[in-house]
Amino acid sequence: MSSVAYKIHPAIGVARVGDSSDHYIAPEAAGSLPLNPDGRPFGPEDFRDREGRLRRQGARFEIYRYDHGNHNDPGTPVRPGRDGVERIEWTVHIANKKAAWHEFIVNAGSNGYAPDHPLRNADVTATSDRQRLIIDPGPRTIAGPRQTADFSRTDNPDGYPMTFPPEGLEPGAIDYLGGLCTDDESRLVVLGGLGRSGSNRLPPTIGDYANNDGWWDDTADGPVTARLALADGREVGVDAPAWVAVGPPRFAPELVNIVTLYDTMFDAAVRGMGCRPDIYADGLWQPSFRPSWEFDVKPIIDRIRHYPWVAAIPRHAHDLDLMKLGDPDPAFMGLRQFYLSLVRPPDDPNLENAPASGLPLMPMLCGDNCFEPGPLTSTFLTLTQTQYFYLRQWAAGRFDIASEASQPLRGGAALDRGALENCVGGAFSPGIEVTWISRDPRIYAEPLRIRAATDVQPPLSLGQDFERGLEPGDLCKYMALPWQADFNECSQEQAGDRFAYWWPVQRPDFVFVEHEGRLRQVPWVGSDRDQNAPDYLEFQHDLEMVRRWSELGFVLNVGTAEHPRFLEVARRHDRPRR
Repeated sequence: MSSVAYKIHPAIGVARVGDSSDHYIAPEAAGSLPLNPDGRPFGPEDFRDREGRLRRQGARFEIYRYDHGNHNDPGTPVRPGRDGVERIEWTVHIANKKAAWHEFIVNAGSNGYAPDHPLRNADVTATSDRQRLIIDPGPRTIAGPRQTADFSRTDNPDGYPMTFPPEGLEPGAIDYLGGLCTDDESRLVVLGGLGRSGSNRLPPTIGDYANNDGWWDDTADGPVTARLALADGREVGVDAPAWVAVGPPRFAPELVNIVTLYDTMFDAAVRGMGCRPDIYADGLWQPSFRPSWEFDVKPIIDRIRHYPWVAAIPRHAHDLDLMKLGDPDPAFMGLRQFYLSLVRPPDDPNLENAPASGLPLMPMLCGDNCFEPGPLTSTFLTLTQTQYFYLRQWAAGRFDIASEASQPLRGGAALDRGALENCVGGAFSPGIEVTWISRDPRIYAEPLRIRAATDVQPPLSLGQDFERGLEPGDLCKYMALPWQADFNECSQEQAGDRFAYWWPVQRPDFVFVEHEGRLRQVPWVGSDRDQNAPDYLEFQHDLEMVRRWSELGFVLNVGTAEHPRFLEVARRHDRPRR
C-alpha cells in the first residue's frame, strides 16, 4: 500500500456566471477579494472587462500530496516537474438538470419526494424526451499547462451524445455551458456559463420565482477528477475527486453571510458524520469543548456588524463592543448572555421576539419557508446547531481566546473552507448556489466532499440514488429556473410583524453611494418601496432581470479594515438622482 495519497482542493469549488469571455479567480478565504489570473491586486475596475461586460468567476483547483502516516500533514501542492510528477490530466463533467427535475416547493422534498410532487415540464412525459431536457455536453479532458477546452454545442472531441436546449431560445440562446483552462503550473480553472437564460415558449414569460416550464439557464455542476503521470512511467488516479458548482455572481465579495455554506456543511459533518467527537458525540454536545473567540465566535459577530452596508437596518444595534465580548472575565458574562438571548434558537425558527425582553431576535433574515403556515414553516433564519453551541459555550464563559482545537486550517483544507465560506448556507428557498440538500450527510463521501457516482454513462439519470452518489447536475438541479427569477424576487419579505431580508451580502438590497461628498443609502434595484421591480430601468420584473442582471453594481470596501466604507462600484449605468 502506498504511503502517499492525493486529493483535489477545494473539495467543492464555486464558479460564477458572467457575460464576458474573461475571468478572475474565486477568492480563497472568507470575505477576501477575487484574484486576477496575472497576480495583479484586484480593484474596482477588475469586475468588468474593457467593454464593460461582467467577468466570470473561475473556480481554481489543485492537487495536494499527503503522507498517509502523518495525520497532521496539511499537504503539499503538486506541481509538474517536482516530486516525481511529470504531468496532470484533468477531467470535468458538468451538466444542468433543472428542467428535468421536480418543481421546487419550499422544504418539500428535503426528506424525499411524495409520489404526487409535480415535475418541471410535466407535459414532457416520455423518458427519452425528458432526458433531452438535461443540458449535458459530456466530459472534457485537458492536460499540461496553458490548455483550454469548452463545454459547447459545437465542441465535442469524443463524440459524446450531447444534449443541449433547442436553438433559438429567447432572450438568451444556450449553446455553451462553460470551459476549462490550466495555468502555468497546470492548476485547473473551471469556468461557468455566460449567464444566459432562455425559453422556447415565445414570447418568453416568467410566472414563478422558481419553476418556469420551457426555460433553461447555463448554471451547472459536476465532478472534477484528475490523473498524474509520474516520472517512473506510472499513471495514478487522484484518490479524492472534487466538485464544481456554477452559480450567480457574488455582488458583495468582501462581506460574509452569517450562515455560510461551510457552516451548513460542517454542521452536517459534525452531527451526521461524527467528524468532530470533541464537539459532538453519541448525540450529545460535549461541554468540555472550548470554542475559540478568535476563530469560532468573533467571525459570527463580525458578519452581523457588516449587514447594515447592504440592508436598510439600524446601524447602532450592530455596533458591538468586541473588546468586552471577547474578554473571558466573568464580569462580562451578563453582557455575553444578553447577546445570546437575542439570537434565535435553531429549534425555534418561527420565534420573532425574545421571550424575556420582547426584543427582536437575530438574524432578521428570512428562513427556508417564511410564506406558508404549517409543519414545514421556518419563518426566520437561525444559526446552525454547531454555531449556536459555540455561542452557548461562549456566553457561559467556556471559551478561549484562540484554542488549539480551533486553529486556522492550512493547505488544502483551508481552500476547502475558503471556497464554501463565500457562499450562502441559508435560507434555502431555494438559495443562491445550492439548497437544503447540502444539509444531508448522504451526499458526502467525507466531510465537505461530494460522493461522486462512478462509471456514469449517458444519458444521465432522471432520478436520485444517494448510495450510488451524485451525477453531473445533481447538486444544483433543485435551484430556481431561471436563476434570475429567484434572484430578483428574493430581496426582502414581510415576515411576522416586520421585514426580513434574504441574502443581502450576495444580492444586496440597499447600498451606499457617494454623492456630493456624502454617503447615501439607495436601493440596489427598484425603489425604496419595492426592491423587486426596478422601474427606473423599465424592468418587467423577473424577465428584465434575465436581460440586465450583468449591469448591476458591486459592493467594495474603499476604506480600511479598521474604518470600512463599503460602497457600490462598477455599475454599468448611471443611477437616477432622486
